[in-house]
Amino acid sequence: MATLRPHIAELARWLEAPRDGATPPGWSARDVDDWPAWRRAVTVQGLAAHLAHGPVAAAAAASLPPTEVAWLYEQDERNTARLRRLHDDLARILAAAAGRSLEVMPLKGALLTTMPGEDPYRRPMADLDLLVRPADRAAGARLLTELGWRHVPEHAPRPTHDTFVAGDGRVVDPVGEHPDNPRRIDLHTEVKRHLWGWVDDDDLTPYLWAGATRSSVLGEPATVPTIAALFAHLAIHASSDLLVGRGRLVGWVDLGRLAARAPWPADVPHPRVAYPALRLAARAQPSLMGGLDLAALEASTVPSALARWAASVPLDDRCGLSLGRPPDRPSSTGARWERWRPARWRLAVAYGDQPLPIGLARHGALVARRLSGR
Repeated sequence: MATLRPHIAELARWLEAPRDGATPPGWSARDVDDWPAWRRAVTVQGLAAHLAHGPVAAAAAASLPPTEVAWLYEQDERNTARLRRLHDDLARILAAAAGRSLEVMPLKGALLTTMPGEDPYRRPMADLDLLVRPADRAAGARLLTELGWRHVPEHAPRPTHDTFVAGDGRVVDPVGEHPDNPRRIDLHTEVKRHLWGWVDDDDLTPYLWAGATRSSVLGEPATVPTIAALFAHLAIHASSDLLVGRGRLVGWVDLGRLAARAPWPADVPHPRVAYPALRLAARAQPSLMGGLDLAALEASTVPSALARWAASVPLDDRCGLSLGRPPDRPSSTGARWERWRPARWRLAVAYGDQPLPIGLARHGALVARRLSGR
């Protein structure tokens, strides 16, 4: 997996179209014979559709061998077929929920791929994330079961949602996009990530419901959060993935697509948590995200050590982007250390400007509690 690092670093240069007069990014000569690793990096980072028909598609086609361009087009076609199925699933669920007066809020990709004016097929989607009120959890589960989804128990110590899957859940293609790969539904009653450095301090649930309105998604009734709330959710979600080494460049693409619509609001909760993803995504997409006033955020909220790290860390696995360890592979001691290693930037996200010994002590106590609870 270490061989993915140079490919991920190069992919980070492909998130927005080259500016006028700029040289389009290109692949270095040492990578020419390593196209299987390149494909793996593209898949892990969720960028096949973005490279195939997004704003950088022309530059990608001119810079890649014909075999790799053909592979991108194949992945794009499969992703489009998969998203059409997921959209059909979403429309069925929303229609059935409306018939039972069950309020459902689509989140993340379920909104990003269905928003008016957006390209519905420019990102992959592993599952549908849906938010319901806590009192509607059982009703939502019954509805999904009646529509043909099967509940899959979560083995995480602190599950944040109920998971449902259609069919037998068998993975058809583990290394690329495929319409027949499992289509999951994550049914949430809360939106919190139980982040790396603390417990229950990144709850966005009230913020998402507060400004939400009844609207329609795919022609069916749905509750829709404000653009600002969606943007905050995506930023916090992206940062929390970076904290544990599971970050994906497609999450930065999502932030770039929404940045012009949703200037970062001054009153958003947990701004320090969202900051790493915002600053790193802005470094990769200076044109798309140049309007965000991150300097004001850095001056008022962000620890200085975190701001320095975000300004200089390489845009690869060293900033938390994933090297693609399969999620179902048992964690080795090394993998667990890498996830929980008390790097200074992680401590700054978790505990702010507290002195390093205090941050280390709090983190050690948290890890001990987690281990004792297993």
